[in-house]
Amino acid sequence: MLVLLTGAPAVVPTRTGLEMRPREAGQERLTYDASTDSFRDHWGFEPRPYDDWARLHIESATADASLQFLAWDGDKIAGVCLCASHQSGHPGFGWVDALGVRQPWRRRGLALALLTHSFAAFRARGFDRVGLGVAAESTTGALELYDRAGMHIDKRQDTYERTL
Repeated sequence: MLVLLTGAPAVVPTRTGLEMRPREAGQERLTYDASTDSFRDHWGFEPRPYDDWARLHIESATADASLQFLAWDGDKIAGVCLCASHQSGHPGFGWVDALGVRQPWRRRGLALALLTHSFAAFRARGFDRVGLGVAAESTTGALELYDRAGMHIDKRQDTYERTL
């Protein structure tokens, strides 16, 4: 999915009591736990070991804590939007690595608020596009969410699997 950031993106406000902030040093494990928890009930989910997750979201050359947004409800993380520069190296291409909302906070518009918040942050830094990958058969309503956020299908890849 892709969105071109022309003009100022519309930011969807969060619900009262929730605050979006970039991940700070020392919050790596909390972020991992929230991200893992938000995907726990998705089809085919297998938790990634912390060290593997950290290599991607903390240690990689494209990782940037200031583009990893946490939605806080008091002292609890309700949702995450983990973004980075696209691995292609294109200077204006942002990427959403993971967008997840924990079960108690779902169906309240938080995912859309996190996504549009990240679009605004990318635009403020001069990025002109943001992409993400999603399974077209997702049962979570992800495609509808991304459509509401102004994204469109940019590339499609068909995968055929055979159980052995």
